Amino acid sequence: MNMNQIVIIGGGASGLVAAIGAARKGANVVIVDKRDRIGRKILATGNGRCNMTNVNCHGQNYYESDPLFISKVLKNFSVEETINFFEELGILHKVESEGRVYPFSDQAASVLDVLRMEIDKLKIEVVYNKPVIKIEKTVKGFKLFLGKETVLEAAEIIMACGGKAGPQFGCHGDGFKLAQSLGHKVVTPHPALVQVLSNEWYNKRVKGIRVKGCVKLQCDNEIMATQKGEIQFTEDGLSGICIFDLSREVNGCIKKNKKCSILIDLFPEYTHNDLIKRIQGRLSYSNSKTIEELLIGMINKGLIPVVLKLSDIKETRENCSKLTPQQINGLVHTLKEWKVPVLGTRSWEHAQVTAGGISTDEIDADTMESLKVPGLFFAGEIIDVDGICGGYNLQWAWSTGYIAGENAAKELKIKN
Repeated sequence: MNMNQIVIIGGGASGLVAAIGAARKGANVVIVDKRDRIGRKILATGNGRCNMTNVNCHGQNYYESDPLFISKVLKNFSVEETINFFEELGILHKVESEGRVYPFSDQAASVLDVLRMEIDKLKIEVVYNKPVIKIEKTVKGFKLFLGKETVLEAAEIIMACGGKAGPQFGCHGDGFKLAQSLGHKVVTPHPALVQVLSNEWYNKRVKGIRVKGCVKLQCDNEIMATQKGEIQFTEDGLSGICIFDLSREVNGCIKKNKKCSILIDLFPEYTHNDLIKRIQGRLSYSNSKTIEELLIGMINKGLIPVVLKLSDIKETRENCSKLTPQQINGLVHTLKEWKVPVLGTRSWEHAQVTAGGISTDEIDADTMESLKVPGLFFAGEIIDVDGICGGYNLQWAWSTGYIAGENAAKELKIKN
């Protein structure tokens, strides 16, 4: 047993960077992972391309009760430091739309490869296939029980166990139970960045269609959040980045038994009256077309029958000149405020991140050390902070991981 070592629970994004940060400060580091391979979830990020970070990253891109906490963390290990960190490891980066940063190789595997090479270079030990089932606080540090027989001792622990999103990658929320056993409070976790569910009659008819627009989450007739971007219709609801960014709010409202709907605006560039004038203008030079044909070129052709039915326009093959002012008004209402009742979201298996986790009230933002248990540090998704789509959650993993690793190593030096 070695009481001069740092044990990191979890070999995901935050855990690997924490290990590197600690080892570079001279610490003896051991990563314990319950899977047979580290960093698997990294491979799935950014649709396999790894959206590493975002050059526009700031506290407003995250959900957390204390914005100052996030600002401190991002200041202590910034986007620029992250890019430099990976450049030194060998990742040539590029910046794409909306500030998203990707490796030039367009391969998430490249990011994992360079992290693993650095782990090997620093001679960081990795223990595979060993879940941590219990942690005991001792006078000198901690005892970690791995299965029935194996016991590790450590002066410092970094919990980088992840949350519950992606159980196929080994994320089952085990870290929450371990933290609670040590006296920490866990904000109830729920899926975030995930598809929204509905059971509307048209779901299968429009599945696969993608549009750009604005979406609003309405709960008990109150608008809770608004997002713009791509919307994808699925066979069981809605997907797309802007829908993902609303999903944590959807789960929050559903848990409070609120009635939720997504309002889709297919023409956010136009006011209601502007769109009426546009349609009236089309009628003046398209009076030989049917009502269905009138909408070709305005919206995706696959949406036309559904939009007309939702607008209560039944004689769709009639000449468009027969549209009444009331029907045009109803049509525009659908195009500007297509209401989709929401049942909830898809399961943890489909979620990209976890909303909820270890309360930031109990963590030092400058060091990531527990304010309740000296020598215990947290990093990554286990903390009650989650960001919108666009590289923000990986930035959170890198920042918290490196800060936790460096400061755990500093604490270890002080103890010795």
